[in-house]
Formats: sequence, structure tokens, C-alpha cells
Amino acid sequence: MGRRGLLGGLATVGSLMSLAACGSATTTSHSPVDACSLMSKAEAAAIFQTGNYTLQHRPPTNDQTVCVYPGSARGVSLVTSVSWSKSEVANFENVHSGTYTSATATVPSGQSFPLPKFTKIRVNGNTVYWAEHQPLPISGTDTYPSLMSAEKNGYVVALSATGLSETQNEQVMGTMLRRL
Repeated sequence: MGRRGLLGGLATVGSLMSLAACGSATTTSHSPVDACSLMSKAEAAAIFQTGNYTLQHRPPTNDQTVCVYPGSARGVSLVTSVSWSKSEVANFENVHSGTYTSATATVPSGQSFPLPKFTKIRVNGNTVYWAEHQPLPISGTDTYPSLMSAEKNGYVVALSATGLSETQNEQVMGTMLRRL
């Protein structure tokens, strides 16, 4: 089983870490959605201090888009991704249904980390999975990211945030899910 699928959508944010897609060729189930279109810079600034910057949009790859929202404070950042592939939705559902009972993933540096322990929560009526302070090796920071993901209307939305609270993550996720 591939690394990205094992993390069930959360590793879609792992594009930063060049994680490989899971399983056979990806089949698109929906139209592409630009991750940056789900939350504006102004909306992000209402949730956390963003400073002056331009959203860092990544072009679609593997039926996924990524948007980076740098924070103005040291150690604060938010990376969002949206995937619309059938295989990514299936992997997300398998991870959160308990189909995968244990797994590890490896990042390009060769370091391994365990499958995150997700807490099922509700955000604006949607089921969302939250994993706080994951021991992912992110260079240049002394904080660990929190991870949050959800599936809505055939899209998997994933967040990886450093320096944000659970409430802030929920506000981001709620904003993004309203647009799907």
C-alpha cells in the first residue's frame, strides 16, 4: 500500500514531502478545484496572522492542488490540499473506517513515522479527522504540525498547520468545506 493512501488524504498535504500516490492509476471523479479558491487571503487573515504575502498556489498534480498560507509569526504556517481522485477518496475512507489498523510511512529523507491517531470531530455538520502535533520531520521549525482532513462531495480536503490551535484549524476547514 502506498504512503499517501495510508495517511488517508492527510498526506495529500505531503506533496511537500513528495509522497507517492497509492495503488493503481488515479481516476478522476470530479472537476479540478484550486485549493486557494476555497479560502481567500482575507479569510485566512481573519483566522490567524498572515502578514503581507501572496498565496502560494501549486499547479495541479496527481488530481490534487495545494495552497500555502504563510503566517507572519515564526513557526506559523498552513498548507491546504484538495484531491478529487476516486482512489484518494477510497484511501481516505479506508483509513478512517478502520480498514488499516496500523501502518508507517517514510518520507524522502528515509525517516519513518507512525500512522497518525485521528480524533473524529464535527465541523459545521461535516465529519472531520484531526491529529494534533504529528512528529513529521519538517526542517526549519521546532513545532510539529497538526493534521486535519475531511471528504465532501467527492473531494478530500487536507490541512497541515504549525502554530495554529484546533479551533483555528476548524475555522479553516469550515471555510473550505462550505465552498465544496
